[in-house]
Amino acid sequence: MSVLIENNCLSAIRSFLKVKSKKVVIKINMVSAHNELSMTPKNCIRDLINYLRNELSFSGKIIIAEGPAIGTMSEGLRKLGLIEMKKEYDLEFLDIHEDDSIDIPIFDSKFNEFYIPISRTLVESDFVISACRAKTHDTVITTLSIKNIAVGGIVGRSNRPKIHKGYKAINANIAILGGIMYPTFSIVDGEIGMEGNGPVSGSMKKWGYVFAGDNPLEVDSLVSYLMGFDPSSIGYLYYLSKLGYGRLDVSQDINYDLSKIRTRFKPHRTYREQLNWRLDPEEEKHVIERIGNIIEKYRRKHVQ
Repeated sequence: MSVLIENNCLSAIRSFLKVKSKKVVIKINMVSAHNELSMTPKNCIRDLINYLRNELSFSGKIIIAEGPAIGTMSEGLRKLGLIEMKKEYDLEFLDIHEDDSIDIPIFDSKFNEFYIPISRTLVESDFVISACRAKTHDTVITTLSIKNIAVGGIVGRSNRPKIHKGYKAINANIAILGGIMYPTFSIVDGEIGMEGNGPVSGSMKKWGYVFAGDNPLEVDSLVSYLMGFDPSSIGYLYYLSKLGYGRLDVSQDINYDLSKIRTRFKPHRTYREQLNWRLDPEEEKHVIERIGNIIEKYRRKHVQ
């Protein structure tokens, strides 16, 4: 089990992260370039970049990647203070909406396949860090490191709504996208999260913990559990666990008194409806097989 819990972002990074690459892509979260609570916390980003450059003496490329759903990339970068950090840390910025793309198949509401473009950079880079804030979601219960890269990796603002084909299909689609662009390392900053009507219009939730690890499924499963949710009720996590990406029930493996930090994030007002993603057993088996075949064909080949 490879998940670490700390009281601040830098401690989690320092204790865990190893980089063996000439390029690191940091996929931040910036749903709205105008709402800082919807973004990866700026202190988390600064701590991560500072650690890479100054603690690990990493001299390769650091690319900050995102494509906001609301507002522009430049607006969000300014709000996060990243424009000022560009020269200091020799950063590059990638607007995913302007990236070269690869077309991959996902499902409509009847599980027929159609194609959408995803970021070539996120598919082909060998070291991708997904760094995000702990938030609730309006369709899939929680949005953490896998969801950050799955939906945020779609090229073209108008293409992102295309994955929303009902609760059943969207969870399968996020599993496909997340499996193809599966992060190398995950950081979920829950010092201040978002509860209620996330991922943009929710309320501040003061929590005080940061979670990091090299198994994104297990990081997201643990964080979802500690937010007060059952990870097996989150469809895209369930599908990826069935495909061998990790386990959903990882709380027993953590050398930490989780009762001290487990809390309750107020869910989105549509939470009960969001639970209606499950398929009957035969259809589930068939869909999981199809998800796995798509991921195997398109994923980054170094991802196991």
